[in-house]
Amino acid sequence: MMFTGEEKRRAARIRFRVSDNLQVCYKFLSHLEGFQCDEIFSAPILNVSTGGILFVGSLPGRDWIPQLGQGLVMIGANLMVPDKSPVKGLCSLRWTRPSAAHLGSRFGSGEKYELGVQFEQLDNSNKQALEKFLIGHQIRTRRFKVRDELDRRFS
Repeated sequence: MMFTGEEKRRAARIRFRVSDNLQVCYKFLSHLEGFQCDEIFSAPILNVSTGGILFVGSLPGRDWIPQLGQGLVMIGANLMVPDKSPVKGLCSLRWTRPSAAHLGSRFGSGEKYELGVQFEQLDNSNKQALEKFLIGHQIRTRRFKVRDELDRRFS
């Protein structure tokens, strides 16, 4: 299949503010020699869909980017949904870029990257939990926006 222009997303992205405190805990998974990392990273989420996550986080090193991009290193991700069990999925890196200075400095020391990952494996129970969380978030944030607008109009 050939795409002209921008490829269409399969799922709508829901944006989050840093103040929403939505986090992802992630680990790099690989059988490649020299690309083993036991560290578990934590990062703030910028947006989520049932297709993937965009977050600002760390890498074990710049030399990991080609292996991540080729799918030779996968990412085990736990989306830390407030007041619920984590949504767990296996992800691949779709794109990355060094984080803008104003973003990176907000998330601790060290080099930070914007990481766009796609869910490769997300079982039904985790997918349903993610959908339920995203719908609930949209309802809560829409309700607040409508209430704020009404308050402004009738104040």
